[in-house]
Amino acid sequence: MSYVLMDRAKMDTSTLLIAHNVLRQRSIRGTARLLGKPVSSIAAAIDRLEAQISVPLVHKAGTGIVLTLEAERLSPSISQLADHIQDVMAIGNRTRSDLSLSLSALSRFVHVSEAGSIRRAAKQLGLGQPQLARQIAHVETTLGCRLLNRHVDGAKMTEAGKRLVRSTRAIEAIWNELAHEAAGRSRRSAATIRLGSIIPMGHDSFVATLLASLVSTWVDNKPRQPLLVASTTTEGLIAGLKSGTYDAVFLNSVSVPTDFDGFLVANSPLSLVGQSSAMGFLHGPDDLAKIALNSLVALPSPKSGLRQIINRLLAEILTEDELRTLRVIEVDSMPVILNLVLRHGAVSVLPSESVTSIGGDLSQISLPSEYNLPYWLVCGRNDGSRQTALAVLHVLKGLGYAQHAK
Repeated sequence: MSYVLMDRAKMDTSTLLIAHNVLRQRSIRGTARLLGKPVSSIAAAIDRLEAQISVPLVHKAGTGIVLTLEAERLSPSISQLADHIQDVMAIGNRTRSDLSLSLSALSRFVHVSEAGSIRRAAKQLGLGQPQLARQIAHVETTLGCRLLNRHVDGAKMTEAGKRLVRSTRAIEAIWNELAHEAAGRSRRSAATIRLGSIIPMGHDSFVATLLASLVSTWVDNKPRQPLLVASTTTEGLIAGLKSGTYDAVFLNSVSVPTDFDGFLVANSPLSLVGQSSAMGFLHGPDDLAKIALNSLVALPSPKSGLRQIINRLLAEILTEDELRTLRVIEVDSMPVILNLVLRHGAVSVLPSESVTSIGGDLSQISLPSEYNLPYWLVCGRNDGSRQTALAVLHVLKGLGYAQHAK
């Protein structure tokens, strides 16, 4: 019998019933109304289960929640647990959801049934006999029925006790499977390096090419230490590094925030890009202002490092009055910006090497080198984050990247 996993899990029947109802109702508030409990109690139950199985089950969406894909996958197992728990409560005709028994208490009761006495079970479990006797008595009191008939030679299961053993074994089988999966997730999570990155423009962009080379080489060099790469905006990367969501981040920005250490990976030249019809016969740096003023300008939002450089460029080539007359579309999606340039006559400032591979009827004006876009590998000022950055930096240097530290 695998009572060890059950004993380690700090889980109870009430929490599992609440979680089952949240997944079924797809609502924390709806479950609170259904069960007559505070919303905070329902949310706390979900937090407890998520912690035990090492996987998020719900995400906040406005005032409601959305189930994760893992929640959808695990819902049948949690539903089966709820059914067996209802069977347990029905043994003593107790159906109230606020009645709660720890899974470890149920597991120990099964151990008593197998050992044939509380004394022998206590010795096998390494517990004091009075402590185990009190726990069994608590289970009987909670269910409102006798489970054991004690006698001089040991203890004999009542019919209610036999029913409890059958239901508990079914609960154990499901819970231990969940616990086994959780242990694997915890080990993988502990070993995984989490690298945040700016969002690549496309599959053949500089960022996508660098990250693909990094991940491929990493798998060969460090097969037991997975590298997880997630993409978001520069602002999101900095917030994730501060919160510990990422161990290190790969971003483009004019400079590295003073709270962090940074390693310069590359400097990317930039170009003003547009269809030949939008650019006309204007092809030099002195024509940038004319093109910008006579075109729809598609830009990423100020959350991005690229926008920081574009703002500096515009401030230097345009007057304040001219800046106010610009027709600007802000889009935090490089594929959308590219579509605006390719199909809707907009102009934008993009990394030069990315434009070269796009093709189509495009013209570009290279910007002076002082407008180059720096790419940084950034880490926190602690040993763990810095060691992660140095490990990534070592691979990047082998690939021909990484120039110098901040």
